[in-house]
Amino acid sequence: MADYLFGPVMSSRLGRSLGIDLLGDRICSFDCLYCESGPTTQKTIVRREYADSGIILAELEKWLNDNQGDKPDHITLGGEGEPCLNLQLGKIIRDIKKIEPDIPLAVLTNSSLLGDPQVRKELRNADVVLPSLDTLVQEEFIRLNRPCAGLDIQEIARGLEAFCKEFSGRVLLEILLVPGINDSRENMEKITVFLKNLDHERVDLSVMSRPGAHMQLKTPDHETLHRWQKALHTPLTGAETGTGPGTRGRAASVSTIMDSIRRRPQTLEQLCSALGTAPEETSAMLDELVQEQKVRALGHRKEKFYTLKEF
Repeated sequence: MADYLFGPVMSSRLGRSLGIDLLGDRICSFDCLYCESGPTTQKTIVRREYADSGIILAELEKWLNDNQGDKPDHITLGGEGEPCLNLQLGKIIRDIKKIEPDIPLAVLTNSSLLGDPQVRKELRNADVVLPSLDTLVQEEFIRLNRPCAGLDIQEIARGLEAFCKEFSGRVLLEILLVPGINDSRENMEKITVFLKNLDHERVDLSVMSRPGAHMQLKTPDHETLHRWQKALHTPLTGAETGTGPGTRGRAASVSTIMDSIRRRPQTLEQLCSALGTAPEETSAMLDELVQEQKVRALGHRKEKFYTLKEF
């Protein structure tokens, strides 16, 4: 099992995406209520070399060699925390582009470090950056994103604005709505004004698609979603919904399944779509892993999510 590579996973915004974790643990500047990776274990804004760049690149090269002819749509720096916390971010991006220049490189970020000119510089060699900005209301920010002490959402917004002016690649902004927290009219009006001056390709409005670290799955009502979509001129985009191309029936393995669900809970359909595996075989292996108490099934409505036992 790889230490830092996971997936591929199916993303509604990036297609079939091979993930790279730059931290090795749930290390983040936030501890969001809705986080699908689980509670943050180390909340910090201090940048360090949390994961060995040499091991990360070796794992990527091995995966690409072992999966020739089956390239993902994107290579994505994300994982269980905030990837920009890794001091080797710039080097890792450059080296990945040398190893595989033909696959677009994407970076997920919660935007909290974009006020740092060095971080903005390191991100410039990426092809796609997907920052999030759930609210511009400080009280909502503290309640929903549970940031490190001292982080101010207005300063984060200014950092995001500066990055968008400097970056020549694609910027896909994400706003995740949680009812009763950041779906307020005040937040909608502030974000609408902010977006008018933001140099970005598009904004994706999303809702929870899995149980979160500190809350059960909860989505806004249709009227609220419609009001936000109309204000932002954007369709609703589910995060990692697992709806994609049909499965190719490739053989599943314990390691590929566990790598994929290690960072985020997934349904059987999502796993098969991301890994290109046959549902019957994948389901049987999941049942076996559940019996061995390596994986547990989380029931929600009509869907069953699988995650590692430690989640």
